[in-house]
Amino acid sequence: MQVEYTGRQTEVPDELKALAARKLKKLARVLRGITHVHIILTVDKHRHQAEVSARSPRRSLAARQQTGDLGVSLATVFDKLIRQAKRHTGKRQERKRRVPARAAAQPEA
Repeated sequence: MQVEYTGRQTEVPDELKALAARKLKKLARVLRGITHVHIILTVDKHRHQAEVSARSPRRSLAARQQTGDLGVSLATVFDKLIRQAKRHTGKRQERKRRVPARAAAQPEA
């Protein structure tokens, strides 16, 4: 997995890289086969924004969060991505479990 950090108007501290690594482990459990992750941290006066995009062969996910603290923004963004990934895998599982309409409509003899 290739992880790319971009800091706009700021340097990316090691503490935030460690937080991102922990959250990436959780995301990797939910979304299999992540190939590339791009983390963008932006600081504008009192606005601290974190944006993360994750790519896998089947799905691309992206989220953005803006708060007063970079750590909170980054943690919230990863929580959003994990929710998106769970929702996507849940939809895939539902589609696999559906019974064809013809089989459900035919009465048993």
